[in-house]
Amino acid sequence: MSSLIITNLMGIGEVKMINKKLNFYFFGDVGEYDDYNPAYVCNKKYASEILYLIAKNKPFSINSREIAKRLNLEDVVAIDLINSLQFINAIEARNNGYRVTFPIFLEEDVIDMENYLNDIGEVIGKKVIELKDELYEKVLELKCSKHHSHQRILYHVVCDKIFDGTAFDFFTEKNTFCASKLQPANRDYIIVAYENSDLVENHSNKILCSSNNYRSGGFTFNSFGDLNGSRKDMFRFLRLAQKGFSESSPFGGVNIAYNKILDRKNKEMAYDCGRLICNVTNKNIQYTELSPQEKDLAHFLEELEYLTIKESDNSISVKVPVFYDFEMDTVVKEVSDIILNNIFPEVKEIFKSFETNATKLTPVTHLVDIKEIANELWHQIFGATNEYLVREAFVEAPDNIQGQGRYLRSITVPEN
Repeated sequence: MSSLIITNLMGIGEVKMINKKLNFYFFGDVGEYDDYNPAYVCNKKYASEILYLIAKNKPFSINSREIAKRLNLEDVVAIDLINSLQFINAIEARNNGYRVTFPIFLEEDVIDMENYLNDIGEVIGKKVIELKDELYEKVLELKCSKHHSHQRILYHVVCDKIFDGTAFDFFTEKNTFCASKLQPANRDYIIVAYENSDLVENHSNKILCSSNNYRSGGFTFNSFGDLNGSRKDMFRFLRLAQKGFSESSPFGGVNIAYNKILDRKNKEMAYDCGRLICNVTNKNIQYTELSPQEKDLAHFLEELEYLTIKESDNSISVKVPVFYDFEMDTVVKEVSDIILNNIFPEVKEIFKSFETNATKLTPVTHLVDIKEIANELWHQIFGATNEYLVREAFVEAPDNIQGQGRYLRSITVPEN
C-alpha cells in the first residue's frame, strides 16, 4: 500500500490525571501538508486527546463542553480543534455529541484482536514457504537478483509489494475489505489509530507491516519494516522536515503556503535523486564525473543509505535493490497471484470469524464500516506472517537500529 506516516504523541502529565492519546497511521494519498491533510490536523495540540475521549465514550454521547472540561481547555480552543477534525471527516456530529469515523483501537480492543489472530502468521507463513522453489525461480527474473540475495529480494516483494500492496486490490475484489476511502479535497486515504500505551506498542509497533513510500516522477523511494522508531528514509525525513518547520513558526497561514512550495521543491529534488540512481546503476559512472549539484544529491542519498560513495577510488554504488516499473506488472504480479490465491482460503475464514465476533471493538461500536476495520486486521495478519517468514530465514531479517526500529530500503524506477 502507499505511503504511511506515524505520529508518536506522548502523554501530557497533569496534576491528577494523564490525558491519554493515540498513535496515528495514514494509508494512501494524504496530499499536501495543509488543512485537509490528516497528519497536519491530527498533529495539532490536543487533537489526539479529543479523538481518544470521543472514541472512549459511546457514539454521540460526549459534547464539546465536556471535552473542554475533561482536558482543561477553553471552550473556544476545543471547538476550533473539533471543527478541524470535522473538516477532514475524522468525526461526525449529532445532537451536540460526536463519534469517530475511522478505526481507533484501544487497549481492550488489542487484547480482543490477539484472540482473533491466534497463530495465523505461522499458518499463512508455512503456505508461502511451501512455494519456495517456484518463488525462487521467479526472483531470478528480476534485474536486482544479480546483486542481492533471494532472501533480500523476497523481503521486499512478498512482505511489502504483495502483502502491503497488491493484496489490497486482490482482497477488495474478493469483497474481503476495502483498500481506499475518498476523503475531502479529493484525497484517498484511510486513517487508523491505536491508543498510545506500552501494551499496544508491544503488540502493534513491533511487527513488520509498515511501508513508507516517497514518489516523484516515476521513482519510488521505499522502506519497509516495523513502527518501533523514526526511520532515516526519504519519506520520513522530508515529512519530518515539513512538520518541524510548521512547529517552529507561529504563523499558520504562512506555514501552509510555504509547505505547498516546499512540497514541489522536494518532489523536484527526489526526481533528481532518482535520475542519479539510474545513472549510477546503468552507466557505472564515477564520483568525479558528477556535477557539483549531483555530488550534493549523492551525499544526501549516502546519508539516507541509498548510495555508497568511496572518494578514495572515485566509486559510487547503489546499496539497495532497484526494481523496475515493468517488473511490477510482470514478475511481481505473477508472484502475487501465486501467493494470494494460495492463502486466500485461510484469510477468508479469518475475516468471516472476525465479522461475526468483533461486535465489541471500539470502531464497531462507533459504526465504522466493517470493511474499513478489516483493512487494519489484514495489516496485523500479514505483519505476523512477515515475522514468521523472518524467523524461518525465508526472507532477510532487517537489523534493529536504535531509535529507528527494523526496516530495509529499496527503490523502484521507470524502465528508461
